[in-house]
Amino acid sequence: MRAMRSRDEVTHRIDEVFAGSQPLTEDELAPPSIEAPYVIAHFHGRSRADIDRSSFLPSLHMEDFAYMTAGAVEYYLPAVLKLMLIPPYDFELWIHLSGFLGSARRDDETTLRGLRPAQHAAIADWLELLSREIDEGIGFERKDAVKLARLYRRLANAAA
Repeated sequence: MRAMRSRDEVTHRIDEVFAGSQPLTEDELAPPSIEAPYVIAHFHGRSRADIDRSSFLPSLHMEDFAYMTAGAVEYYLPAVLKLMLIPPYDFELWIHLSGFLGSARRDDETTLRGLRPAQHAAIADWLELLSREIDEGIGFERKDAVKLARLYRRLANAAA
């Protein structure tokens, strides 16, 4: 049985395993698509440090993640995971972030499934932390976080 990780351990692990570089060109940020101009408008030139509550609009910006390159998701996802850990918890962010993370259930999904095992494990740890720390309320149910944690733990263990 795994020991539960503390908040500091979880955030340190996220930083450690998601050490990707910032997408510098539009092509590194989003492949050509009808949605690419929006992703580029919202994220081009922004670093992880620029992702904060005052500028990150969950219903708008989380949709962009579905149209980003795998490298861009790998770069920006840690900032959003850590944003979710800041009280008061943003349940709108949880709804959109959990929907995005849940897309890894699909066999044809490649971006999240293509992350490295250590990254899957870090996401599972993050989800387990959320399931312990956040009180159930409008938009958040522990069982949803636990189910997603199991999915990411399976993805981590399948490749290990």
